[in-house]
Amino acid sequence: MESLLSRLYDKVICQSEESVAFGIRYDETVTELVKPLYESMSEDEVEEIRELIYSASYSAEKYGFYLGIHTAVKFMTEAMNILDEVHE
Repeated sequence: MESLLSRLYDKVICQSEESVAFGIRYDETVTELVKPLYESMSEDEVEEIRELIYSASYSAEKYGFYLGIHTAVKFMTEAMNILDEVHE
């Protein structure tokens, strides 16, 4: 199931218009955050930090998606159980 959710996230969610627009704003934010680092670090070191930021963010977003799906399914299951109890 996790493989299916991973593909869904990568192929649908990440490619959506809203996600692409968010990505552009996020790139601008990361650029501003690391700008001061260029004063005390090499370009390669700063790029390594940028990669770490992007990797951590991607993982957090993806696992947040998993958690959201899990919560939605759990909610729907509970709601169906309540409906079954009402109709009995």
